[in-house]
Amino acid sequence: MIPSVLRSLGARAGIGALGTIYFALGWMSARLALQGARHPDAGLPGALRVLLERPRGPWILGGIVLSLACLSGVRLAESFGRGRPWWARVGSALNGAGYAALAWSATRMLLHVQGGERAVEKEGVAWLVSRPWGAAALEAVGAGIAAGGLFEAYQGLRGRLSYSPGRLPRGLAGPLRLVARFGLLARGAVIAAVGWFVIRAAEELDPAGVRTVGGALTAFSRTALGPLLLGVVSLGLAAYGVHLWMLMLLKRRV
Repeated sequence: MIPSVLRSLGARAGIGALGTIYFALGWMSARLALQGARHPDAGLPGALRVLLERPRGPWILGGIVLSLACLSGVRLAESFGRGRPWWARVGSALNGAGYAALAWSATRMLLHVQGGERAVEKEGVAWLVSRPWGAAALEAVGAGIAAGGLFEAYQGLRGRLSYSPGRLPRGLAGPLRLVARFGLLARGAVIAAVGWFVIRAAEELDPAGVRTVGGALTAFSRTALGPLLLGVVSLGLAAYGVHLWMLMLLKRRV
C-alpha cells in the first residue's frame, strides 16, 4: 500500500490541482457572463484549455496531469483498503476513476489530441439506454449525482466544512469561510443540475440530454436571469476552487 506520507502528498497535490481547474473555470465563465455571453466555454475542458494558453501553460497543465494522477491513484488504492464500509470503498473507486478521466482529458489536450471523448460518452449512454435495464440504471445514477450535489449545497448553507478555518489568521478566517460556503453552494447547485439532466435523459431515452458541468452552465445562461445567474454561479465555482486550496492546506487528513 502507499506510505502515509506519500499518500498525503499525492492527495494534497491533486486537490490543489482540482482547485486550480475550478478557479479557472469559474473566473473564465464569470468574465464571459459579464460580457453578456450566453454560451460559456465547455466546462472543465474549457478551463484546462485556458490554463494551457497561459504563459508556461504546458508546464502548468503537465503539473495538473501529474497531480490528478496521484490523487486518482490514492483514491483507487483506498478502495481496496480493509476496514472501511463498502459504500466508502465504492465512493473512493468512483472518485479515483473520475480523477483519472480528468487527468486523461488534460493529457490529450497537452498532446494536442483532437476531441472524440464526447462522442464516446454519447455512444456509451446510447448503449446503456438501449438495454432493458439501462434507463433505470441511468436514472439511478442521475439521482445519485443530484443527491450528492444537494448534499454539497446543504453543507455550504450550514457551513459544515471538513477543516477548521480557525487555523487561519483571525482576519482571514471569517471571509475565507464565507468564500468556502459560497463555493460549496454553487458547485452543489451545478452538480444537482447535472444529475437532473441525467434523470431527464433516462426518462426520455435521449443520450444527447446528458450534460456535463459545461452543459449545466450553458443551461443557467439560457434562463430568464441569463448572464446574471451564470455570473453568480461562475464566481461560486471560482470560490469552490479557493475552498479546495484551503482543503489542501488545512485538512489534517485528505
